[in-house]
Amino acid sequence: MKLRKVDFYLDWPRSKKITNLRRFIIENLMKKGEVIRWSIVNIKDSVESPNIKKIRIKAVLANSVNS
Repeated sequence: MKLRKVDFYLDWPRSKKITNLRRFIIENLMKKGEVIRWSIVNIKDSVESPNIKKIRIKAVLANSVNS
């Protein structure tokens, strides 16, 4: 098993409710590999669109997909 640390920004559309945020993050992380752990580091408004927030995620993934 190979572990990999990732640190990236994820676009969070305002159409996604806060109650579904955990599921939204995990679904996006699973596209990159098996999720071991993750955390939200920062949330800020997007410069490009008023309907999107940028979420900074740090995670540890196993057997990650090269993307």
